[in-house]
Amino acid sequence: MTRPPVDRRQGPDLWSKLLTAAGLLSGASLVVALFITAVAKPEVETYFDRFYDLPLRRTWDLELMQYLLYSLLLCLFSSSAGLIINHNRKRRKDGRTRISLFVMLGLSILGIVQYLLFMSRYP
Repeated sequence: MTRPPVDRRQGPDLWSKLLTAAGLLSGASLVVALFITAVAKPEVETYFDRFYDLPLRRTWDLELMQYLLYSLLLCLFSSSAGLIINHNRKRRKDGRTRISLFVMLGLSILGIVQYLLFMSRYP
């Protein structure tokens, strides 16, 4: 008489949790980069600004733009680390590639290149 096999797995392992954390961190840092960009851009003049003669910032806030670079670099490193972890875990038959990490990596590289081109115009 043989016993049925017992499932001894206790949930996701450390690498799987780190992979999820890398994906969440890269996504969050990309959202933060979008918010920083929205705050750092020049203000748009509205009717009330003209009516009350309110001063507007006509240039980009370069101090906030530095934080934009830090956020994009965090996204780049966390998505790269997630892709490395994903590559090592994908050896199993049911292993999947996380496409979101490729998207985050591509967007962060694109954002860093755009940042460098933008900052090359300022002395």
